[in-house]
Amino acid sequence: MFYLTIFTETFLYLCLAFLAGSFLVRLLPATSSIKIKVSSNLQLAAIWGIALFAFIPLIQLISHIAKRTSLGSGFETVLLSFRIGNAWLFLFIICVLFSVYIAFVKDTNSKQAAWTGIIFTALTAIGIGWASHAGSFEGVSGAVTHSIHMFAVSAWVGTLIMVSWFAPKSIDWLRFIKGYHPFALICFAIVVLSGILLAQFTVDLRQYGDALLVSYGQSLFLKQLFIIPLLLYAIFNGVWMKRRLQADTAFQAQPWIRVEFFIILFILLLTGIMNEQSPPLHIENLIAHSGYAPILNMFYDGSMDGAGINLVLDGSVFFFISLAAVCLAANIYIFKTKRHPALSYLTSLLFVIMGYFAFIQSIVIS
Repeated sequence: MFYLTIFTETFLYLCLAFLAGSFLVRLLPATSSIKIKVSSNLQLAAIWGIALFAFIPLIQLISHIAKRTSLGSGFETVLLSFRIGNAWLFLFIICVLFSVYIAFVKDTNSKQAAWTGIIFTALTAIGIGWASHAGSFEGVSGAVTHSIHMFAVSAWVGTLIMVSWFAPKSIDWLRFIKGYHPFALICFAIVVLSGILLAQFTVDLRQYGDALLVSYGQSLFLKQLFIIPLLLYAIFNGVWMKRRLQADTAFQAQPWIRVEFFIILFILLLTGIMNEQSPPLHIENLIAHSGYAPILNMFYDGSMDGAGINLVLDGSVFFFISLAAVCLAANIYIFKTKRHPALSYLTSLLFVIMGYFAFIQSIVIS
């Protein structure tokens, strides 16, 4: 059930991003001239995908309550008495109204329809934020922050989905990148700022190192490692790609945009893992109840007895840091020499692996 929930969380984010992107491409100056056709059937599938994937985490809670009462009572209790159930009911109502609008609107390509779609998409993001860890811990402020974070991610990723997989290859890539880059920077800034606030809601930053002992902290650390190659692709696709297209208008930027999308996909997967873990607000109690992170058990060969981390820098740590730096340098070389983007993606994954090994070699649990 745990792994099922992780993947459904990831698909939930992808459905939300798909919807945001399908409407934003009609409104953004960078994409409004691109002929991107998204069928209403796909939009309806994404809407009901959100309702379905958001419901999966409720199943375990409903079944737990149903064992003591009945299935109907379990449904009623969770949907009416639990915050996550209230949030899903709100989300379900929005999905019903959203799907009715999509099914009956006559001109789905108009800007008015796009703006209405964006409003509905923002409301679904609010429903997801309502059920989040931040919403549970901080109430309205946490839910609003998570909703803004989710919508900014969806706007950014959704536009990438549309351009990567639904746009024709023959578009004016130089014009698109010039117009899209400022929008992507704004989205990224909002994501980073709201992400910092969300981290403060769920992690005591003074105990950030100790939080790495549990699964939530490990997922957060891996997520931050993936952000480094993501920033590199932002430079590739936002700055250097413009120069390349100015020199060679026939160059295909689409494969490189897809690589950026796949890096974001890993970040969404790790976010899904974090949402299914208990935040490390009380490290000692969490370790006593749930144990250390499984990935730590796999790679850490020292004594695991304690709830704190000390860093020790030795030759092996610098070795893996050097390998991680080589991976980043190789990534730049691959782009500069016009090698296949798949090689760049591989070096990005290797960077994350080497960075993680450097971390594992540097810690002592005490």
